[in-house]
Amino acid sequence: MIENLDVMVANPAGNITIMVLTPVDRKDYAQVTSALLGMTFTDASGEQVQGEQVCFILPRNNPSELPAMEMSGLEFCGNASRSFARYIAGLENPPLEEVTVSVSGCAYPLTASVDIPGERSRIRMPLPDSFTEYTADELQLHEGGTLVNMDGISHLVLRGIRADRETFDKLKDFIYNEEGLDLPAFGVMFTETDSEAMTPVVYVRDVDTTYFEGSCASGTTAAACALALRREDGLHHMVFRQPEGVLEAFVTTKKGQIVSAELDGSITLSPVINVSV
Repeated sequence: MIENLDVMVANPAGNITIMVLTPVDRKDYAQVTSALLGMTFTDASGEQVQGEQVCFILPRNNPSELPAMEMSGLEFCGNASRSFARYIAGLENPPLEEVTVSVSGCAYPLTASVDIPGERSRIRMPLPDSFTEYTADELQLHEGGTLVNMDGISHLVLRGIRADRETFDKLKDFIYNEEGLDLPAFGVMFTETDSEAMTPVVYVRDVDTTYFEGSCASGTTAAACALALRREDGLHHMVFRQPEGVLEAFVTTKKGQIVSAELDGSITLSPVINVSV
């Protein structure tokens, strides 16, 4: 077990992410994550914050390897991927404006455009694998929902359902136990019916954590894709206001299919912090 770690606090649109720079054995991810999520850190703005998730930056054996990052539960996370891309871009002098990275929960590399002076990072997101519609009766709610299955995480997109822990836990039990789905991570995106406002709640199985997140990039993509499929073909720009930040989705549809999805939003990184766990 490593006792001293170098970390950075990323704030991608309010979804506080602790980035572990010191190499950590994968078997220790859960223990390190539990310790870090219990700590308070100072972010780039000087605010005292606690992390919602933890990612681990992997050592590179040679310069030809893509920079690689893993989430604590080996799930996919768009905001952590945006944060990682921002970190990699800033290592070069002058900073890079575009980087390609390898991240957990995604079978292929992702490319991000980084604007360090503007404190923004825009990343091409993995496309959903499939969509499953559930009726109100199946979900035991007054509205149905769309389960958007992505590589590394699945999100149930709801409209007009109040976000609370009891509802989330019932839906999680339905997905994992009644449906028997084997998901490394599961989220519910509680969206409002009259605006693109959203409350994301995400569960990660391997580290057994559930968070009402400040913002969720993969959940934003899932919600945007589900909405885009109900519209005519073309480029759909959607802005999702979330509890701690705003994310913009750009989804292109053609012949009723999703052909591309990108996520853009603010991002800041703290200086390197050394901690003992």
